[in-house]
Amino acid sequence: MINKKILENLVKGKPYLDHKNAVLSAPARHMFMIASIWFLSKQNKERNLSIMEIGTWFGASALSWAQGLAEHSNSKGSLTCLDAWEPFFDLKEHKNNDYVLEMEELLESDFAYNIFLHNINTVPKSIITQHLRGKSENILHYLKDESFSVIFIDADHTYEFVKKDIINSLRLVENYGIICGDDLNIQMKNVDKDFAMQNKNKDFIKDPKTNKNYHPGVTVAIEEIFGEVSSWGGFWAMQKINNLWKKISLKDMPVIYPKHFNQENLDKAKDHYNDIKNSLD
Repeated sequence: MINKKILENLVKGKPYLDHKNAVLSAPARHMFMIASIWFLSKQNKERNLSIMEIGTWFGASALSWAQGLAEHSNSKGSLTCLDAWEPFFDLKEHKNNDYVLEMEELLESDFAYNIFLHNINTVPKSIITQHLRGKSENILHYLKDESFSVIFIDADHTYEFVKKDIINSLRLVENYGIICGDDLNIQMKNVDKDFAMQNKNKDFIKDPKTNKNYHPGVTVAIEEIFGEVSSWGGFWAMQKINNLWKKISLKDMPVIYPKHFNQENLDKAKDHYNDIKNSLD
């Protein structure tokens, strides 16, 4: 009933991200998403950027990409959101995770999808938007080679699906484009490798070496494909240069906070950024 009332009371033109599950990862990562557009526009100001995200949820990340285009690309470019918006967790593996059950209900009821539809309609009309509803493994192979400037991966975080999404996306990134993603909490060199491999099909666990929580599937898949990658607070990126994948630098990036965040997420972003800003490169 509560979610039904939320949908009935959405305000046209105003993003809705006040739900407790609206922004699932560290809010500061959205700053680095926006900064990635700054990085690309700095290299070529005339470039018409085309962004695709795999895994959209409520649309918070889509709004951050759109803000990046607004801030650094004259509110021009295109944004494609790909998501099945359907339950996907292995409940046998995650039966004790309350957040998993909450996410499954929000997907099963189409609440997450309807909130996304509302939020994506708040993007400036000068930015071309579209969404593809379905599983990435069934859609990506239909898309043209080198058709995106940025591909952002934030879908199923278990190993098989992360690896598949990255591999299937590589050919879709144009030369000097970026492939990036969320939730690389710790890179492989810093974790207990054997423990990571044993638990790569779990969503979120505690690493016994660092005593920190992380997504082992993301860590293992990225290590196998790229090795060490550029990473800022859990957001990672690599740039394609003549079919080689290179790290990028966001040093001296403009500090821009997402306009669509509520005060709680804005405060979290500011606190996290202040904690890590001196270690950024």
